[in-house]
Amino acid sequence: MGGCADAMLNSASPRACQPAVSGSLCARLPPSAAPAESLLLSEPLDASTWKVDCGKHGTQPVHAALDHLSRAFAGSPGPGARSSLDHVFVQFRMDSLGRHEYVRLGEVERCCVQGQPVGSLLSVVLEDEVKALKRQSDESIVILTALPPEQLLAGPSAAPAAVANDPDLCPPKGLYRNYNVVEDLTLGPTQRVMLSDENTLTTGVQRNGIKIFNYLALIVNCHEHEGQSNPGKYNVGSAHPKILYRPIHELMRATPDVRIAVMDEIQKEMWRCLQEGSVAVHCLAGVHRAPTVVVCHFLYRHYVLGHKQVKTDIDQIYRGLRAIRPGVDPLSYRGPIIETYKDYLVRMSSQQTSSDPTK
Repeated sequence: MGGCADAMLNSASPRACQPAVSGSLCARLPPSAAPAESLLLSEPLDASTWKVDCGKHGTQPVHAALDHLSRAFAGSPGPGARSSLDHVFVQFRMDSLGRHEYVRLGEVERCCVQGQPVGSLLSVVLEDEVKALKRQSDESIVILTALPPEQLLAGPSAAPAAVANDPDLCPPKGLYRNYNVVEDLTLGPTQRVMLSDENTLTTGVQRNGIKIFNYLALIVNCHEHEGQSNPGKYNVGSAHPKILYRPIHELMRATPDVRIAVMDEIQKEMWRCLQEGSVAVHCLAGVHRAPTVVVCHFLYRHYVLGHKQVKTDIDQIYRGLRAIRPGVDPLSYRGPIIETYKDYLVRMSSQQTSSDPTK
């Protein structure tokens, strides 16, 4: 692994089958890191290439900005930590199922202090390990997300009219507000379908100002089981929504019948809860697993509920979601999950039509 790899992370070694992401990535830093504004990752697994953007003060190598980073993330570093940065993880890529992969900022610090042997790489920490650490340390783990600069700055190309005219309930995207209303599936002002990342749903309405969360009737968690989640992590104002835990990536190992059954259960519950309030669908970033569920809701509304104005062309649906939420992508989920579910719905709809002469 190289001299700067941590023994405590041996279980999270890099996967040889997944090359490191190349090209510039950028991760915003909190205001407490000032004058440091963001981390710049030219080669995410090579700590020697990391830099820090200090705004008007220019760009510095990461080793020159360690004091800023330590000050920004001062606090409890969690169990087993060896520095004040061991509880800070930078998410820099996803696998083919949208599961997140991280590097540990504490290891970057040690590489800067000790020197990084030529050819060695930072350890890759997998999503399940970071989740386990969050449970053990009572949410003291800090996650930074590194994205291409164009994605970091990107916003929706055009705000849907209903949202633009209702900024009090649904303020535009911003700090602590990484969510989008899917207007094509919305039933009314407080009956909306939303795509979100997890952080937005745990930050709190008082902090992010997303008052539509006060009307949530259902949250669909697409990345973990109930037993993997900290009780009470959602902070959605006065709402007391039902939480449906269905890790979508695990469906890839299931039979087609199980995929259909689980997706059908989710869609029925989404529709039922939409009669009472709003529905938020999330994974960690809200761009792969959660959109899989939302795309299937388009199909459910058309084929099961008979809402013929709702799109069924999967490419069109994804283009629409991408227009409001850049980064949305089906990855490996389209064929095994979405198209399998669509084929099932088409088949059921055809059978109902053939058995009902009035249709």
